[in-house]
Amino acid sequence: MRNTKIVALWLMLCLPMLAEAQKVVDVHGKGTYVVGENDNITLTEAKLRCLEWAKTDAIEKAFGKSISSNIIDTNVSSSSAEGTVESSFFWMNTEAMSRGDWLGDTRDPEISVEYIKGELFFTAEVWGKAREVVQAKTNLRWNILKEVDGRQVESSEFASGERMYVSFRSPSNGYVAAYLIQSNSSEATCLLPYKNDTTGRFEVKGGKSYTFFDKMSTPPAPYHINLTTEQAFEMDGIVIIYSPNPFSKTIDSAGDARHLNTLGAREFRNWLRKSQQADREMVVETKWVKIINKDAEE
Repeated sequence: MRNTKIVALWLMLCLPMLAEAQKVVDVHGKGTYVVGENDNITLTEAKLRCLEWAKTDAIEKAFGKSISSNIIDTNVSSSSAEGTVESSFFWMNTEAMSRGDWLGDTRDPEISVEYIKGELFFTAEVWGKAREVVQAKTNLRWNILKEVDGRQVESSEFASGERMYVSFRSPSNGYVAAYLIQSNSSEATCLLPYKNDTTGRFEVKGGKSYTFFDKMSTPPAPYHINLTTEQAFEMDGIVIIYSPNPFSKTIDSAGDARHLNTLGAREFRNWLRKSQQADREMVVETKWVKIINKDAEE
């Protein structure tokens, strides 16, 4: 009886600390993204990127600067009648944060655009809810691969039409999903679970290595993934979602025999936000690849 009272007292003392550790706070931030006159980037992309900078600023103010971001330095050269033009930009992805999770907007972001000395300055201001990450999440090992001389090697650059594979390993049993986000599209494509999987989830074993989208792997994939673009280049994001707890993919629209299931990017983000809010152990990581169409450059 005495031990029971001690345990109950200990739990009562810890409840305030647990509530404080899981507190959701209001955050506010600003971010500016600069587009030069020679930059090969759409206005929509620029707006999305300055929004990411603003979210980064909001998280830093609330929880510090220890944020895991993927930064890609993209340089593309194209030929024209006037000569060769080189375009360069930086992409920062802040979806996988080590100190905080962005849970969603509390009001619509505001974006302003200024043209100063040949450059466009996109400034975004955001308001939202965020939650500090107070414990280390599962450390995943995954890479984006392509075939080179008959071998699968890690790569962040693909020629249009090349096949993509993803190697994956987690330290514990769990469930994984994968989505593709195109920089020039308002849709998200469900890559995993596979289209013919009616369970809505892909189960993985801890310590086991998987190669997704490979028909020669175990279990075999029902299809390949080919990265294509009709533009000179585009950036595509591969989003990996993992949790030791069961979760099902969101509702999407079924494609035909040659196309995978898709849903609107906004619906995907809303589903992902709610899933992360409900599951503190969920890990969301994004890696970006550059797809080059040499025929479009000529």
